[in-house]
Amino acid sequence: MNIPYISGIAPPPELPLGRFLPPIPAGMASAWCRQNLNPGDWILEPFGYNPLVVIEMAAAGFPVLVCVNNPIHAFLLKILSSAPQSGDLIAALQDLAVASKGNQRMEPYIRGLYRVNCAACNTQIEADAFLWKKDAHQPFAAIVDCPTCGARGEQTLTEFALENLTPLPPKELHLARALNRIAARDDALRTQVKNILNAYPARPLIILQTIINKLESLEQAPEQRDLLIALILSAADYGNTLWAYPSPRHRPRQITVPTVYRERNLWKVMEEAVTAWQVLKTPIPLAEWQGDPKSPKGIYMFQGRIRELTPPPGEGLFSAVLAVIPRPNQAFWSLSALWTGWIWGQDAVAPIRQVLSRQRYDWNWHCTALMGVFDAIYSMKHPSLKFAGLIPENEPLLLLAALLAAEAKGFRLHSFAQSIDDQLAQCQWTALTHPPQKPQPEQALAVARESVTNYLQKKGEPATYQQVHAAALTDMANTNHLAIDTFIQNTNQVASETHRWLETIFHDPNFLTHVTEGVASIEAGEWWLRHPHTVAMSLIDFLEEHIYNHLVSSPDTTAERVKSIVHQALPGIFTPENELVLNCLASYADLVDPETHHWMLKEGDQPAARHKDRELTLQSLKVIAQRLGYQVSGSDPIYWRDHHHTLPRYCLHVLTTAIVSPCVWGDFEPAETNILVIPGSRANLLAYKQQRDPILRDKLAKDFLVVKFRLARDLEVNPLLSRELFKELVRADPPEYHASQLALL
Repeated sequence: MNIPYISGIAPPPELPLGRFLPPIPAGMASAWCRQNLNPGDWILEPFGYNPLVVIEMAAAGFPVLVCVNNPIHAFLLKILSSAPQSGDLIAALQDLAVASKGNQRMEPYIRGLYRVNCAACNTQIEADAFLWKKDAHQPFAAIVDCPTCGARGEQTLTEFALENLTPLPPKELHLARALNRIAARDDALRTQVKNILNAYPARPLIILQTIINKLESLEQAPEQRDLLIALILSAADYGNTLWAYPSPRHRPRQITVPTVYRERNLWKVMEEAVTAWQVLKTPIPLAEWQGDPKSPKGIYMFQGRIRELTPPPGEGLFSAVLAVIPRPNQAFWSLSALWTGWIWGQDAVAPIRQVLSRQRYDWNWHCTALMGVFDAIYSMKHPSLKFAGLIPENEPLLLLAALLAAEAKGFRLHSFAQSIDDQLAQCQWTALTHPPQKPQPEQALAVARESVTNYLQKKGEPATYQQVHAAALTDMANTNHLAIDTFIQNTNQVASETHRWLETIFHDPNFLTHVTEGVASIEAGEWWLRHPHTVAMSLIDFLEEHIYNHLVSSPDTTAERVKSIVHQALPGIFTPENELVLNCLASYADLVDPETHHWMLKEGDQPAARHKDRELTLQSLKVIAQRLGYQVSGSDPIYWRDHHHTLPRYCLHVLTTAIVSPCVWGDFEPAETNILVIPGSRANLLAYKQQRDPILRDKLAKDFLVVKFRLARDLEVNPLLSRELFKELVRADPPEYHASQLALL
């Protein structure tokens, strides 16, 4: 079931409204398509939450039908796929800039609302942003870049500065307009809309309503108008209070005002947005879905839910479903309703009106919503249909909701991979032709325990709550033991009850132990088996072995190639983090070209050189043993004995790697002192392993010493060497970890 993780070629691209969109690495979706489909095969994307995934698949030569229920998602896809050019966006903004506002133009009017006195030179300048404290009636600071004196950054607003801010017009008229564009006076949802509008401070609300009001009177071609709307949407996103300061990558999910937030200069936001909307160089064809086209090309969009899809697609049209499975986000959907109403009016809000009444999106609601989508997909099934899901912002309850919904609607998880670095899970399901036998809770929990045991034993080291949870979930979904009938029948609590039931394995002290000290929450720290079997090889030792073998066969390599090989060797739930890969790689290779992420095997780690180094160290140890009066026996490990002493004085494991699992957990003859003898170039890697694995750290601290090759050479020629001095010096230089400043990719 565990399959190699498919990496992207770059981090998730920066997009307009990007903080609300599921982050998918560039190139990931098209790579899946190329691995699993033939050019020209149809793909269904049932959610439409990430426009670039749809665009990427279509650009790779796969016609895509995407169902989009949110008008903002639909507009994003429409504009981005058209590949707007800088000149057109600037021209659209210029139309607004020169529009009249009273006795002046719109641009100077809006810019004037951000005028402040520079704290350094007292010149009146235009602020880039204001900083607010929650529930305050005025900002406490401005972010400036003074063209007169060069002062930059945050400046406290004095009482004098606050008094000299440009007065705002009355807010009430603009607030009423913002409200009426979404809900009529007798609308039952009017109160909820008022509450959501509290996310907008007075200045941004006034500016946005002024701009949108002017939009209706501007004489523009439809294409030009859409581009201006795109820039306005960027301003609407930056104009609310959901920008915690100084957090640069805040991804809000609820409409809650941060303790400190930033209010951006909205004219400057629109100027900057000209670049943000230029994502593509070449347009991708986009058409409304009107049934199976004769010559499919590009993207076909149905504005509605998948279960409402009309006209229905031809039987067997789709070769694959590739779904970007979202997490619930009350903030985005509520703001989408505001923006939709402001720009297109009350009728346009109708498809998503229900979001205004639902201010809490819990995991039970989300699981039930996903069931509706999976049910519609199941109705389209045919023997060759491939169904894959990308789950970004992955966390235990999101993964649970997705896998539970899929199983409840007739699917079996047949392959899985996840990345801790990308916070993303990759799933593939098979539609069952007959309902599986309904699992009993006790039977299903036994499957979960066996899955966790197998996972931890194979990993050979402690794992986080999320990793253990995923191991249990995926095996249960693979064997259809996740959807427990008792819990499924209670749709209001289906995810919560399943989650509580599964978590009982973490509360069983005879099964798992929390190895991280001082941690109260079960989701923090790491977990290990209470009664583990002997560890043959830990995950990071296995990783080190594969990376070194690759470097020996290909001394000149790239980080991408290394990651690909690692993902093949350690697939699915065993996909290692980039930090593990980097530490193993940097121990044996040098980064010779940071631009291309090119690595070269170190000269001293060529097999012949390393073998020679080990042989010299073995010879040094033999000489030392003779000088100290010990008898030497064995070769791997080596024992030093006294004639009159039954227990060996020392057991020495001489290694060229930091692969210590076989030595630490192996069944060897006991000795008074166990020593790992390693090259100095392996010391940092071994120290890293100790740092990340508390079980290994405790075992080494209790039962082992670590000695570097160089010390063995030095001791060999030390004229003062004695048993006492040897005992002292082998304890003098334990490995210490120094984090690399390099990045894997």
